[in-house]
Amino acid sequence: MFQVIQNSFLFTIFGASGDLAKIKIFPSLYALATQHRLPKQYFIVGYARSKKTNEEFRQEFRESIKKYCQKGSKIAFCNEIIEELLSHVFYFSGQYTELGDFERYFEFLENLSKKEGGGPPETHITYFSVPPSTFQPILQNIAFARKSREDDIRVVLEKPFGEDQASAEQLFHFISRFYDEKQIFLLDHYLGKTAVQSILTLRHHNSVLNLLLEGKNIASIQITAHETVGVEDRAGYFDNVGLIKDMFQSHITQLLAMITMSIPIKADEKSFHREKQSILAALDFTPKKHNIFRAQYKGYKDISGAKKDSQTETYFGAKLKIDRESWYGVPIFIRTGKRMKTKLTSLVVEFKKLPFQPEDTEPNLLIFELQPREMIHIKLLNQFGKSSEYHEIGTSESIACRGDDCLPEHSLLILDVLERNKLHFLSFPEILESWRVTDAILKFIEEKEIPLHEYNLGDHSPEGIQGMFQKSHDRWFEA
Repeated sequence: MFQVIQNSFLFTIFGASGDLAKIKIFPSLYALATQHRLPKQYFIVGYARSKKTNEEFRQEFRESIKKYCQKGSKIAFCNEIIEELLSHVFYFSGQYTELGDFERYFEFLENLSKKEGGGPPETHITYFSVPPSTFQPILQNIAFARKSREDDIRVVLEKPFGEDQASAEQLFHFISRFYDEKQIFLLDHYLGKTAVQSILTLRHHNSVLNLLLEGKNIASIQITAHETVGVEDRAGYFDNVGLIKDMFQSHITQLLAMITMSIPIKADEKSFHREKQSILAALDFTPKKHNIFRAQYKGYKDISGAKKDSQTETYFGAKLKIDRESWYGVPIFIRTGKRMKTKLTSLVVEFKKLPFQPEDTEPNLLIFELQPREMIHIKLLNQFGKSSEYHEIGTSESIACRGDDCLPEHSLLILDVLERNKLHFLSFPEILESWRVTDAILKFIEEKEIPLHEYNLGDHSPEGIQGMFQKSHDRWFEA
């Protein structure tokens, strides 16, 4: 059965004129409407600085969903559904830094619920589709303008959370002044992907996986996150951030934590967050130049918004370790890059060989392919007949969503917010630990002046990335 929201709610989108709202949030709300998961009474209100009418905002909402459905989405455009959804959509123009605008906004919401009938909504979701620099004034103004501290206001913040460990900690203390922990939802959209969520599900329900996924059995772990797209129109933002902060700090460290964490007995959010934090607290790298690789694709400096002398990496590789006895000696290799030949996100677990096996014997592999096919692969070896050759055999199975209830990642995460389920969100302790290792890597790069290599558009892998492997038989495994 579908997860259907029963209670009325108000969904405010701060930054409703921005790209994130148009590309991700509007279509995700539409996807929920197509599956009839929304209650009878709900309000979707866009809050932004630009002046526009309800009808102008609804037209933007409609057009963004049309574009989404035309880009190969599995969700079809339906006039009847979109018109019903738009009847719940409204717009308010205000500044993010003016308390008076927020006081007017809460009056607007009160009058809106009276006008539409049915009483005030039970839950108020505030989605921050805005730059991190505006988080604090909005958070403070909501807190000051709300009618009561008992109001069920849930705050959804999307990464990045700060720009280093110190600023993330400062954000944590700032939020704690106005909101309880249960009200805060820290969103990394990677954790909304069905295939990513399958990692925890498979590990929690299949003991054989957890018996295999112990450090004593593993020769190495490899994480790849390659994209065929470049920075496009995000160069102004990206050039000040870089791939290490954009991809490694949250996306990749979360994937690593999920594959290496101990599985708690209880499948609840606090237990999962505790175990992920424990791994991230032990994550480290040995400060040597061959453990870091940086590169930038040719032509990046010519993109509008990028500096002509930019030293921003669009490709990053690193060799890491988990500083625990149970993971001693297990290297973790990560690589992530833009404008690569193929799109691929995968987790590869290489198992140790038996002592008597020849060095050139292929290893057994467990592969979680998260993009593009969403598969799990197990690769074994066998010998047929009297042949002296060994042949790779194995099994592959889809871990993609099946059936009619598949939803985009933001839709699934919005449902979780409405259900007050924080399992697939982050905790601040996890974020602080991820920033700790990220800051250490960035400091090492700056102090040791790690060179920035160059690679061609559509490369399979930049020349030089192999330098992280110390032994000649080590290599990147492909899904």
